[in-house]
Amino acid sequence: MFFHHHHTRHERVKKTLLINPALKALLLISGTFMFAFAMFSPIYAIFVEEIGGGIKTAANSWAIFGLVAGVLTFITGKFENEMKETELAIAWSQFVCGLGYVLLYLTDSISMLYLVMIILGIGDALYWPAFHSIYSIHADGHKSTFQWGIYDGLAYFIPAIGSALGGWLVNQYGFNLIFIVMAVLSFACGIYILFLPRKVL
Repeated sequence: MFFHHHHTRHERVKKTLLINPALKALLLISGTFMFAFAMFSPIYAIFVEEIGGGIKTAANSWAIFGLVAGVLTFITGKFENEMKETELAIAWSQFVCGLGYVLLYLTDSISMLYLVMIILGIGDALYWPAFHSIYSIHADGHKSTFQWGIYDGLAYFIPAIGSALGGWLVNQYGFNLIFIVMAVLSFACGIYILFLPRKVL
């Protein structure tokens, strides 16, 4: 009887939270994902120039990234809809993106760049359907507008910090350092999801 009463009270407290533990974990995950990508994306064209490309290369490679991510999102969305543990797709996405960032560190040609953008497109396609699905599940009724507002606000705030820090680091130490940082963040995020108790998400 005591256990049942304690459990019920715990559930009531959980429901009164504006940001529940699942959403906190998801905001941490999305924040890490966006921060890593933002360290590089605003200064992407400068990196393209460093490996011998120009405006056309930057535009075409970014188009490849968008096309791969867009087409595969249709496929991954359907596949992830059938998964019992959709959060694992987010973990996979982080490992794929981490691999892409490691390969950016090794990139010294246009063809290698195109391959990396394909890999990052795959990572994005794995990430977004799974993330939005899980976040929607844990967003709570009349509080969901506020809870999505927190996510949307951070989607501007965190990339702003990531881009500023990334630009400063590249200016001081070159691109290789941020590729290492980006890869570490992505792999750490993937591992965090794998070891996160399943009851949280």
